[in-house]
Amino acid sequence: MRPGDLNLLLHFDALMSRRSVSRAAEELEISQPAMSAALSRLRRLFNDPILVREGGVWRPTPKAEDLHTAFRPMLDLWRHASLPRIEFDPATSHRTLTLFATDYVQFAVLARVMGRLTQAAPGIELRVLAARPLLGLEMLDTNQVELIAGYYPEPGASLRTRFLFEEKVVCLVRAGHPCLRRRWNLDTYLAYGHVNLAAHTRYFSERIDRALRGQNRSRKIALTLSSYLACPFAVGNSDLVATVPLSVAKSLGKQAGTVMLEAPMPLPMLTVSLYWHERHHRDPAHAWIRQFIGSMF
Repeated sequence: MRPGDLNLLLHFDALMSRRSVSRAAEELEISQPAMSAALSRLRRLFNDPILVREGGVWRPTPKAEDLHTAFRPMLDLWRHASLPRIEFDPATSHRTLTLFATDYVQFAVLARVMGRLTQAAPGIELRVLAARPLLGLEMLDTNQVELIAGYYPEPGASLRTRFLFEEKVVCLVRAGHPCLRRRWNLDTYLAYGHVNLAAHTRYFSERIDRALRGQNRSRKIALTLSSYLACPFAVGNSDLVATVPLSVAKSLGKQAGTVMLEAPMPLPMLTVSLYWHERHHRDPAHAWIRQFIGSMF
């Protein structure tokens, strides 16, 4: 690579991180035509398309992924060495940080955090994106969000994790449900349709189904929801059964007209952690916010 081409590595990193010509241009504060020209030069340089269209979105090629993995440590070291040392003062600093979380995690985490955060750091804005199906940790890779709160069992090598809390799960049925006239056991649990809260990551729902498969059993899914907080109200007006976090059941059960029951089989705790990309690990403001949220738990 000629010395004049070294800046292309920054373009390459932005394109791989953002997976969008326009967002990569915004990151480097250049025009979109200039970024398109850089992509064309990178394609000629590496003899590879770098990014290809799949299903309406840009995906990196295998060769581009391998090259990015090789170049990223050098780029991160360069940024760390060349960035000015900025002291972060939460009382006076202004920063917007984007968080990706389900409504349950927003309910369980932000209710505890925001009162003290607005006092300690009045210039900090948390911008929360609601979790959507098929989106998750890749949003950290593409720099669409800076933090994710939730449960992901296998974060990638470029991601960092901080455990926040764990919570038991319980079952919800409506008051007057016919199951309440029977012995509550696994047979009763499986005799009715279930609400599946799998529309986000599906990981915890898969753990429930795996526990059932271990006993050669399965549940019938009648409703799949994208909202934990809507679940008690759906249950309160039907004969459906739901398996939900304890805090959701206790906080909303009375308003929804539901009854809480213990799970009829051993289930793992629901675990919530923070996840962020290595690129933000040494950012003083980012580190302070992570520590602040973690200290609440």
